Amino acid sequence: MTQQTAKGITYPESTDNTRLWEHIQTLAEDVDGLITVNSNEAEDTASRTTTSTTYADASGGAFSTTVTVPPSGKVMVAIRTTQRNSGALNTVTSWQAVGSTSGTVYSANDNAALIWSGSGTTNLSLSLTKRLSGLVAGETLTVTMKHRVSSASTATIDYRNITVWGLL
Repeated sequence: MTQQTAKGITYPESTDNTRLWEHIQTLAEDVDGLITVNSNEAEDTASRTTTSTTYADASGGAFSTTVTVPPSGKVMVAIRTTQRNSGALNTVTSWQAVGSTSGTVYSANDNAALIWSGSGTTNLSLSLTKRLSGLVAGETLTVTMKHRVSSASTATIDYRNITVWGLL
């Protein structure tokens, strides 16, 4: 009789009479499924704008990428922008994550945002990385960048990048 660990790795009991090579093959197959992780990246080099004071897509529509959540239920999300504002006001970039099974698992917010309070043609490149856990293994996770301004002005985003990768 065999047993399984909490992560689904099969191992023999001391009374198991199966040949050793069969256990090694089963172990290798179990571990293969656990270490397979996906990653994806999206890059936008076009200049985009927004005048929204609430989180929304920039001009040109939604900017996102997807990844299949690994058996661990954990992914890492990294976003990067180069942005500026027409006035001395904030240009704010955040993101949301939506699972194909679980729905919204992370919403755009100011606590984990790229915020630049500059004006005119002064660009600033910013990035952040955030780990998500407790996701549904096997579901498709879509990460979408969202932007806003703090008050009446125009935000210009000259570069955007989203990278999402599964974690063991």
